[in-house]
Amino acid sequence: MKTSAPLNALLSVIVPLHNAGDEAKGYLLPIIEAVSGLFSDFEIVVVDNGSDAGSMPNYAALAQELPNLQIYQLISRVDFEVAAWAGVENSLGDYALVFDPLNEDLSCLSQAVSAILDGRDIVFVRNTTPHHYGAAERTFVRVFHRLFRALSGVDPDQETPHWRLLTKRVVSAILQEPRPVMRFRTLQSISGFSKTTLSYSAPRRDAEREGLVPRLRRTVNLMLSTTMLPLRLVSMMALLGAILNLFYSGYVLVIAFVRGHVEPGWTTLSLQQSGMFFLFSVVLFVLSEYMANTLTTTRGGPPYHIVAERTSTMLNRQKKLNVEANSTVTKPFA
Repeated sequence: MKTSAPLNALLSVIVPLHNAGDEAKGYLLPIIEAVSGLFSDFEIVVVDNGSDAGSMPNYAALAQELPNLQIYQLISRVDFEVAAWAGVENSLGDYALVFDPLNEDLSCLSQAVSAILDGRDIVFVRNTTPHHYGAAERTFVRVFHRLFRALSGVDPDQETPHWRLLTKRVVSAILQEPRPVMRFRTLQSISGFSKTTLSYSAPRRDAEREGLVPRLRRTVNLMLSTTMLPLRLVSMMALLGAILNLFYSGYVLVIAFVRGHVEPGWTTLSLQQSGMFFLFSVVLFVLSEYMANTLTTTRGGPPYHIVAERTSTMLNRQKKLNVEANSTVTKPFA
């Protein structure tokens, strides 16, 4: 479905940036040009992802120069998905577009909007150009993707791009989750919404790579938030260990009664060790099951902290936000 006239809706474009400095304006101007022709109203939500102090004056100047701009500064740097969710959670749009200007472009924006108008709730847009990883990082990413695909049934190469367009009802559903940022991170596994994936090819800048340690931390969090299989595997191993120790205890008793002549103390020591390992396996099984049942609870504290906020001094919005039209006029009391 093609759009000939601007869509009468408010689009929120979430742009996480880190140490963008003087380049921030160059990132935002093409975005404003692209979305202004497709939507009657828009806002650009810049999330400064823990940049150095030198970037702050640039954002202050942008708020005075560019229209419909919201800037949120995070106290420290977080993962891209967490920074993006900070922008989504504080946006007002009917649709939310998450975009990484360093590694993506908006050449597929009209197609993504058409998919939304055709009934899709979530549109992923994947840049097929490979990232510029080092040898160690490339090996780690390949192994993780295969493991993640085997455990969750989701292909990270196809369904986890940063570029995504969401409807308001998807954002509202995520907000109901106990840990919404984790649900946003694993958006490809959310059920009840119509999804599609578009592909294109564009150059990547990859200005700053995460490194293996942050990537490993993200991997563990993503794996545990997406599937219970790792914990279920621990539970099954603990249960198997308990059963094997019971069999071993029976074997020790059979040897002691059938053969009769064994080394002094062997029967007692073997039963003691098998009993201890049996209890240890049972405790591990109970703890694993308990953790599996409470994994969705929050661990306390917000995933990000906003330390400053600036609003553009120029607004081009045509719609009145959060105002209900009323045909009746209320007269003052006499």
